[in-house]
Amino acid sequence: FGLAGTGYVILGPNGVISLADGGSLPASPPTTPFIDELPLPGAIVDADAFLDLPDEFLRFWVDPNTTRFFKIASEERIVKFHSQLPPTTIWGYKDLTPGAQPSLGAGSRQPLPFNVLGPTIVQLFGDLGAPRDQPLTCTSTPVPFGGGFVVRHINCLPPGHKGFGVPRTTVHLHGGHHLACSDGFPVNLDNPPTYIPDGFPQFIVMEPPGFDAPPTTDVCPGGGVVTERQKLDYYYPILDPGELDIVRCVTSYAPERDRGERPSTQWYHDHLLDFTGPNAYRGLAGFVLCFDELDSGTENDPNPAALRLPSAPYDIPIALQDKRFAAAGSLVFSSFDHDGFLGDKFVVNGAIQPYLEVKRRKYRFRFLNASNARIYRIFFNDGNAGGQTFPMDMIATEGGLLSSPLRGAVSFMIAMAERYEMVIDFSKFSTGSILYLENRLPQSDGRKPDDGLLPQGSGNKLLQFRVTGDPPFPDNSQVPDVLRPFAPISQAEIAGALRRSFRFDRTDGAWAINDRFAGDLDTPIATPKRGQPEIWHLENSSGGWWHPIHIHSEFFRVLARNGQPPSITARNPVVAERDGLARKDTILLKGGDSVDVFLRFRDHLGPFVFHCHNMEHEDMAMMARFDVVP
Repeated sequence: FGLAGTGYVILGPNGVISLADGGSLPASPPTTPFIDELPLPGAIVDADAFLDLPDEFLRFWVDPNTTRFFKIASEERIVKFHSQLPPTTIWGYKDLTPGAQPSLGAGSRQPLPFNVLGPTIVQLFGDLGAPRDQPLTCTSTPVPFGGGFVVRHINCLPPGHKGFGVPRTTVHLHGGHHLACSDGFPVNLDNPPTYIPDGFPQFIVMEPPGFDAPPTTDVCPGGGVVTERQKLDYYYPILDPGELDIVRCVTSYAPERDRGERPSTQWYHDHLLDFTGPNAYRGLAGFVLCFDELDSGTENDPNPAALRLPSAPYDIPIALQDKRFAAAGSLVFSSFDHDGFLGDKFVVNGAIQPYLEVKRRKYRFRFLNASNARIYRIFFNDGNAGGQTFPMDMIATEGGLLSSPLRGAVSFMIAMAERYEMVIDFSKFSTGSILYLENRLPQSDGRKPDDGLLPQGSGNKLLQFRVTGDPPFPDNSQVPDVLRPFAPISQAEIAGALRRSFRFDRTDGAWAINDRFAGDLDTPIATPKRGQPEIWHLENSSGGWWHPIHIHSEFFRVLARNGQPPSITARNPVVAERDGLARKDTILLKGGDSVDVFLRFRDHLGPFVFHCHNMEHEDMAMMARFDVVP
């Protein structure tokens, strides 16, 4: 995979249509905005329990009475991104369970042809046998632990593929606290990790059909028999950090159950070394939404402790992407631009500039930047030049609910892989009002956004809202003043933390971390000890490039940006990263920026990675491995 050049590839149904060199990519065909409805990915359907699982899972984790089971295939399929575009061949995740749900209109709830995103997994946080108001103790629960869910991922991509991307896969559930064997390590390890936990597979990467391996009882959507090297079982306990260390009687530190570290919006995507960008761009991405007794997903919840945030059908995930299309509808992708790929069509949940009919009430929107290299700054406005901009309430980041909402946000900036949740109250608008989500941040290449903002009405309108009237039932949802409060890291913990420094830079024209390339994933750059407090200094030394940095396995607390505590007062754009307000798993480093983040790796041992989430930077060596050791 080249580290230089400006070639581009146009993907057709049977491979490469053309390969060209030049400084620009062909423009997509024109499309009329706001004539297609916003799609909502279908919710995944539970599969029957399957127990042909690794012995490690059966001995310690999976209880068929409490664990959920899913089967998801990576497949090639034909979809529509816009009613005026020809059909497009993509790669996507497919629910293999009978009765799988198609994409639906987010307002109409009618089936739509925009089946781009994978099925949405909706999951409750589990417990290890002890109620939330009772403390866990050493050996307080038997094994297997149970709860959570198992996903059998199956690679059914075409083995003879030609064009950008590679039909080999590994899946990362982004935003969770997971076993190393289920974290989507990017490559098979030639050498064992510094500490290899029980059950860590010899082969992480799933091969396409036709790979020489023993057959299984699973089949691909087209009917082909699945071999052992085509599939991998991923187990996700969905437990609070520290719980497993308590019940396992870990004594190297004093573990505590961290009830506050509960993500509400996660996503899963391909994570193959060197090819995450093209594989995810082709369509390999989907949502995971988590709930608990506090954020219960029911705005009419009678539990007095429940927050009663806006709930389905008024709780809507929003995946932002940018893509480029050939005249025949095929995807266009730049395979060799190490700055980062930008499209010229703005896609929301798999549809180009869709509309959403809304009622006069509050809505919860879960924003995910699933683009390869584009950064957005989102405004909610009337779309007119010199017109009105309206406030939003921010309630969550990647790390779940904020300790308290940030009300009156005029705009928010969202970098690749970040998630922000906003509540918009449409009761303030009359029936027939037309409103927009507008990206006013110009960006002409993958390095970083351009300077300044576009005038209102001159930006990229991503989604149109059509206010259609009052809801059929009273709006009982709320945004309370307290969400999920947690205390900042204490000065004693900060003083006792082990400090590490990581520099994100360019070395000999390629991306690197501390002068190391991602091809060196056989050797860890760090070996943090389980439970040991650490402060990582993350520094962007690469000049004119911006880097959103993602650390696997744990959320982190942002202690300082450029040597100062991060602001919590700005509303344009709203800033939600300061410890005590928010937890993060991805943090944007602008040119010359540095941040200090506090981490404590708990429960799960073995190899993980951290990297830039500009996918082209990630694919071109800006990634490093770390091993959590006992």
